[in-house]
Amino acid sequence: MKLVQSALAISLLFPTATFAQDSAERGWHLKPILAISQLSDQTISTVGVGNLDGTADVQLDGGFASGLNVGFSYNANWAAEIGWEYRSNDSEVTLADGQRFSDGNYASNAFFVNGIYSFDASTNWRPYIGAGLNWIQEIDIDLETAGNELSYSSDSDSGFQVFAGIDYEIDERWSVLGEARYSRITDAELTGENTTGSLRGLDYNPVSLQIGLKYRF
Repeated sequence: MKLVQSALAISLLFPTATFAQDSAERGWHLKPILAISQLSDQTISTVGVGNLDGTADVQLDGGFASGLNVGFSYNANWAAEIGWEYRSNDSEVTLADGQRFSDGNYASNAFFVNGIYSFDASTNWRPYIGAGLNWIQEIDIDLETAGNELSYSSDSDSGFQVFAGIDYEIDERWSVLGEARYSRITDAELTGENTTGSLRGLDYNPVSLQIGLKYRF
C-alpha cells in the first residue's frame, strides 16, 4: 500500500510543478468503466491440495471487469487517476492427482494509480496512453464441482499496468472512451480459506478491452 501511496504523491506533484502555468484544462473527472477480461491458461504448483503435491493446470475463459476512476487533469495533456476494479474470469482446474474442478472462477479486487498522457488533436477524437501501479487487495480462485467448493486467496500483491485508448468528446462535460489495458502481477501464492494447502506460482496478467464514460466537473 505504501508503494501505491508514494506513486500517487509523485504523479500528483510532478505535473503540478511542471505545468502549473496551464490552467485552462485543469479539473477533476469521474470515469466508470466496463470491460471484457481475458487471462491466459497457467500451470501452477500445489502443496497440500488434493491427494498429491505437484502441478495443476488452470484453464481460464473470458470474463468481465468493472470499475470506477477518479482523476485530475493538470492541463490538456497530463492527468493522474486513482481507481478501483473488480474482475472475474471462469476457471477450470485439474490437480496433480487428476481431480478436475470444471466450475469455478478466478477473481480480484484491485486499486491502482495511473499517469495519463493525451495527445493533441484537432477533432473530438483524442488518443491517449498511460501506465501505473496496481495494489491487489485480494486475488481469489474457487474450485467447484458437483456442489463442492474449495476457495484459495491471496492479498497485498502489487504490480503494474499499461494501456492505450481513444476518447471522444461529446461536449465540454461528457466523453466516451475505448481502451486496451494490460496488467501484470507475478508469482502470487493463494492459501486455503475453507480448506488447507496452497496454490503457488500464479501469474495474474489480464488483458482488458474496456469502454467507459468520463464526466468532467
